[in-house]
Amino acid sequence: MTGSLITKKKIAKVFKKLVAQIGFEKVTIAKIMQESNMRRQTFYDHFQDKFDLVDWIFQQEAIEKIEDNLAYEGWQVIVENLFIYFEENQLFYRNVLLFEGQNSFQEYYTQHLKVLINQVLVVKKNAENELNDSDHLFLEEFYANAFVSLTTKWIIKGCKIESHQFAEQMRFAFLMSFEEKE
Repeated sequence: MTGSLITKKKIAKVFKKLVAQIGFEKVTIAKIMQESNMRRQTFYDHFQDKFDLVDWIFQQEAIEKIEDNLAYEGWQVIVENLFIYFEENQLFYRNVLLFEGQNSFQEYYTQHLKVLINQVLVVKKNAENELNDSDHLFLEEFYANAFVSLTTKWIIKGCKIESHQFAEQMRFAFLMSFEEKE
């Protein structure tokens, strides 16, 4: 592991701890770096702002695992692993998701889900009519936003439904309109 990655991971670990303790909006770069025992400039050597740091954490911890598994895991397993990840990190993500500003995590999460939906699933087609590109893009947007909305509510309410059961409910909803690629 390079020194840069070690530094990023240390900053991320402190950030996650602070977000869980005091909330996303109250965490400042100064607090993160003071707790990390590093210079403030070190943060800016690696990240633009705390939104960039949230994106990096999600990319490192969740998205890369999803993308690494696309070639050999079914989408149901990938979705379940995503919910397990969120359940394990629910306090952090609950505090991140409560922030709904311009750079909200929901926007970032939605973009990644559209890519996942496009890569993993094929929309069921009627025998009479093929889906055009516009309709396909609409369905990607629709399902990604539905997925994000339900996931957000689940996390904010404290993951009261166990991750495996929640994944099963989402799988059922998706199976109503999608089929796996062959």
